[in-house]
Amino acid sequence: MNRRWNLLSSPQRKENISGESILTLLLKNRGVETEEERRAFLCPVYETDLGDPFLFPDMEKAVARVGEARENGETIGIFGDYDADGITSSVVLRRALERLSLRVVPYIPDKTTEGHGLHPNALDVFEREGIRLVFTVDCGMMNHAEIADANRRGMEVVVIDHHHVPEELPAAFAIINPKLPASHYPFRELCGAGTAFTVARALFARFLPERTEELKWLLDVVAIGTVADCMPLVGENRILVKYGLIVLSKTRSVGLQEMFQVGNIRIDEDQIPDAQMIAFQIAPRINAASRMAHAKAAHELLMTESRSEARLLALELENQNRSRQKVSEALANEVRAVAENLYKDRKLVFAVGEHYPLGVAGLVAGKIAHELGKPTAVFAKGETESTGSFRSIPALNIIEAIGVCSELLEKFGGHAQAAGATIRNENLVLFYEKLESIVNQKLAETDMTPTLDIDLELSPREITLAFLEHIKKLAPFGMGNKTPTFLFRALSVRESRCVGNGEKHLKLSLESDGKIFGAIGFGLGERWGKLSSGESIDVVGEVEENHWNGSVKLELRLLDICRSET
Repeated sequence: MNRRWNLLSSPQRKENISGESILTLLLKNRGVETEEERRAFLCPVYETDLGDPFLFPDMEKAVARVGEARENGETIGIFGDYDADGITSSVVLRRALERLSLRVVPYIPDKTTEGHGLHPNALDVFEREGIRLVFTVDCGMMNHAEIADANRRGMEVVVIDHHHVPEELPAAFAIINPKLPASHYPFRELCGAGTAFTVARALFARFLPERTEELKWLLDVVAIGTVADCMPLVGENRILVKYGLIVLSKTRSVGLQEMFQVGNIRIDEDQIPDAQMIAFQIAPRINAASRMAHAKAAHELLMTESRSEARLLALELENQNRSRQKVSEALANEVRAVAENLYKDRKLVFAVGEHYPLGVAGLVAGKIAHELGKPTAVFAKGETESTGSFRSIPALNIIEAIGVCSELLEKFGGHAQAAGATIRNENLVLFYEKLESIVNQKLAETDMTPTLDIDLELSPREITLAFLEHIKKLAPFGMGNKTPTFLFRALSVRESRCVGNGEKHLKLSLESDGKIFGAIGFGLGERWGKLSSGESIDVVGEVEENHWNGSVKLELRLLDICRSET
C-alpha cells in the first residue's frame, strides 16, 4: 500500500548541515528542546532519574503487607500474564520476593483455555497452598469478579498492572498502576515489568537497602518486557532499556545465555544488543511459549539456575518459535485476503475464523494493522464464544472504543493500541456493527493513508561514519523513539536485484554526485520488482553500518521508494 510521506523538519540551508545540528533537529522532532530535556534524553542516570516508588498511592500499603508476610513466614502467590511482559513481570517480582527469603508460588495461565487475567484455576491452586497474599502482574485491572472471589476465600490481592483503568476499580487490597488518576508517580507509561520493578525497588529500599545495587541485574528482563510490550522508549522506559541492554550483554541468567546459544543470537560484552534485537529475536522466542504451548516454559527458562534445564527449555522455545513463524505467516495471508475482499472500503478490519489459532491472533492483527493502516481484530471462533485480539493505529484509542461496547463482551482489557476480548458468538455481528460505528465516528476526519514520518531530507554526501555516531546517541530506538529516517532525492540506480526467499527483498546500488552506496529494502521486491539501471528515484530510509570482511560501510535500509519527479 502507498504511504504518505510526512517530512518533519525542512531547515533552510545552502550547504552541508553538521552532525550536531542534525542531532538537535532530531531531538526537536522528538519533543526534546530544553537543555535539561536534552540531558535527560541523551544521558539518563539510573541512580537519580527514576521516580520514588512510594509515590504510587498504594505502594506503602503493599510493602507493609509483604513485611507482614515476611514476619509470619507466609507463602506468596504470583499470577502472571502469559505474554513476554507478563512473564518478565512475574520473574522480576518473584526474584525480588525470594531475595527477601519468601516462598513464592507462581501461576502462569494457559492462553487458550484460561485466557487473559486472573483465573479461578489459579485461586484453587493458591487456596490449596494456604496462600493469603496474591500478586497479579501485568493483569488484574478488569478482574472484579475473580478478585471478589479471592477475597471470599480469605486472600488479599495486590494488583500490579499498567493497563486501562476502569471507572470502577476491583476490590483489591492494593493497586499499583501508573495510569491510576490518583497516582503521583512521574512516569505513566511503564509496562508490567517496569511497574513490577518499581515494587521491587520499594521492597529493597524498605527491607534490603544495603543490597539495592543487586536490582540492576533484573534490568535485562525489565528491558525485554518493555520492548516486547511496545512501550514508548522515552522517560523512565528509556533508562530501564538503556541500562537493561548493558545488563543483557553480561546477563547472569543461564536461561538467556542458553537461548542466545541455541538461537545463534550474537550477544556478549563485546556486542551489546540494541532494542531491535529484543523485539525481533528475544521477545518472539519468549512469546512463542504461550502462542504454541504453555508460557510456563518461558517463565522457568528465565528463573532456572540449572544449565541442563536451561538448554532443554531453550531448545523447546526455539522449536516453538519456528512453528510460530509458519503458523503466523499462514494466518496473516488468510486475514490479509479477508481484509482486501470484505473490508477494503471500511475503516475497521474484523476477521473471525473457526480454525484461526488464538496463539498468534494478536501478532497477525498487529501485522495487518501496520500494513493497511487500519485498526484490526482477529478472533478465534469457538463453539459458544470467540476470543481474540485488537491492534490499532495511532489515531484511535482502541480500548476506549471497545469500552463503549462492553455490555456485549464477556471480558476485555488492554490499552490504547492493543487489547483483547471474549465475545459470545450471538453478539459478534452486533458488536462489530457498534464498534465500526464508533471507529467511523472517531476516524471521520482522519486520512487513513498510512503515514511515513521522515525526520529530515539529506544529501548522500552528508552521510558519514561521524554522522552515524551522532545518530547513535539517540538510541535505544523503538516505539516513541523511532530510528531516524531520512529522505534522499534523485538517486540514480546503478544495479538492482531481488533477493531472499521468494525474491521479496530489493537490493540496490545507488549513486549521487559521484558517491556510490548500497541499499536494501525488505519486502520492497514484491512491490517494485527489479528497477532499471539509470532510473532516478527518491527514497526514505535509515542509515546503517554494514560490517563485512573487517571493514565498515554505510548503507541505507529502505522504507519506501518513489520515482523522482521530472
